[in-house]
Amino acid sequence: MLYEVILREREKNVFKNPQLIDIKKGDYVIVKPEDETEAIGRVVDIVDYIKDTYIQGKIARKATEEDMSEWEKNKELEKKAFELCKDKISRGNFNMKLIDVECQFDRHKLKFFFIADGRIDFRNLVRDLAATFKARIEMRQIGVRDYAKRIGGLGICGRQFCCRSFLKEFQPVTIRVARNQDININPQKISGVCGRLMCCLTYEEEFYASELKKYPKIGTKIETATEKGKGIITKINIFTEEVTVQYDDETQEVLHRSKIKVPEKRMWKIFPRRSFLKRQKKDDK
Repeated sequence: MLYEVILREREKNVFKNPQLIDIKKGDYVIVKPEDETEAIGRVVDIVDYIKDTYIQGKIARKATEEDMSEWEKNKELEKKAFELCKDKISRGNFNMKLIDVECQFDRHKLKFFFIADGRIDFRNLVRDLAATFKARIEMRQIGVRDYAKRIGGLGICGRQFCCRSFLKEFQPVTIRVARNQDININPQKISGVCGRLMCCLTYEEEFYASELKKYPKIGTKIETATEKGKGIITKINIFTEEVTVQYDDETQEVLHRSKIKVPEKRMWKIFPRRSFLKRQKKDDK
């Protein structure tokens, strides 16, 4: 069995239970992530299978009252460290924004997460923090997507961020993904709170890509089984299996794909998509 554990009430991680400890949902446990020291977390789910790459380590034991007391002390230390570091950043005029602080369970190391436009020389800041807390200090610069993941929130769909609830890895999202799905290219509609293209755009990308392979590309000159003859494809609807064809006289017609004839690939003449978008805007006016 595998156990999903929330560490420090921030994100889910998956751990093995090699010692077969009797663990139930809601129990607090001490885990040993790979290449890290012990940490404390709460079990939120028990699963039978998950990708090996998602397994973070193993469960060492159940948390005791003493462990819970130490955890509360760590959370207080994190709040104190956050406020102190934020003040030092302001006084030192560092061009960075502090996001979060993580205290190692044994309090031997503090991690400070921040975002910045470029590289920051924070050596003096690290020395001050190390002298104050008597611990190792790690300053970690993160991107805006990681920022949203750590802070959490609700997307335009009304649900919790995917990166916060279940996504383990960020996948690259390009504008081509939105175009393949015939989505209106409005940055406010297709961008997440982080300012990047929404991760959910990739969920159906494989389906759209495989379906679009059955059609000529937009801008392809084709022959139709109509009196008007040749035309150019300006739009594809994979669900109704129809294409919009524009003829030389600027008129358009929606046809089923069975009514179009595509020349051999070497005969295809592809016109720039941008020209059709401009032409459609004029027609809409």
